[in-house]
Formats: sequence, C-alpha cells, structure tokens
Amino acid sequence: MSNPKTLFMLIGPKGSGKTHIGTLVNQHTEIVFLRVEPIWLGLKPNENGWDQVQAAIDALFQKHAKVMIESLGIGEGFSKFRASLAERYVIKMIRVYADAETCFARVKTRNNAEQIAVSDDRVAELNTLASAVSYHWNLEINNNDLRPDHEVIDAIRSIY
Repeated sequence: MSNPKTLFMLIGPKGSGKTHIGTLVNQHTEIVFLRVEPIWLGLKPNENGWDQVQAAIDALFQKHAKVMIESLGIGEGFSKFRASLAERYVIKMIRVYADAETCFARVKTRNNAEQIAVSDDRVAELNTLASAVSYHWNLEINNNDLRPDHEVIDAIRSIY
C-alpha cells in the first residue's frame, strides 16, 4: 500500500515564524514547503486565491508525498479550503505561536518583498484572530525564542 499524501499546515500569527520553519523543514526533510503569500501577491483580477493555492498544492503532490504550507488559518475561505483538501489528503495541523510583541517586532523588521502589505493595525487585528483559532493540533511549536533547528526538525518528524 502506498503512503498517503500528507499536507502539513503551519498555522499562526504573522511573525510567529511559519515561513522560517517551513524553509528549514524544506531544507532538512522530504517535505516540500510551498510559500502561499507569493501566490496571493500574483493573483490577477477575479482569480480566487484559495483555488490557486490548492492548484499549486495539487501540482506538488504529483511528485511529492509530503507538502507543507503556512497560513493564518482564519476565515470562511480558509475553512472551505481546508475541508476541500481534507477530502484528498491527510492533514497535519501545526500551531506556531509567539507572543504578540515578538510577532509584531518580527513583522516590522523582516524583508516584506514577498509579504502581503498590511497596516500595523491590520497586523494586530489579524494576529489576534490567528492566535485565537483552535484546531485539533498534531503539534504545537512555541516559537517565542526561535527554536533550534534540530528541535524543529525532530518535532515535525514526530508527527509523520
């Protein structure tokens, strides 16, 4: 029997370290990390971002058994997106969190070239919502102080 295709979802506030973790996992495991913000940034008028992200995930699953994405995990659009993906793939939900001040400081000091531009007030609003979401977590990573690489990799491997 073949291994099921597994989608790992890093869920957490802006600045919690999801992209850092995804990049690290991509470098040190067989999981392929898909950054979704560049997909949203490249949308043409009337394109549905969730559909475009799902198409990119489906394309990666043609060649890989394990894919990881990052998201705030909020809103009706995300709920429908997640439900649709759950019909085809095993989903592992990973909560990535840090305190609000740490997340905000990271957002203010990072390179925003591949980030969706939002005001400081909107970052605070989105992060409040993202911090409050609750799923059946397969793993939780407290990323207040960036975790050592080996700890992150070992934690992700523990939920294969």
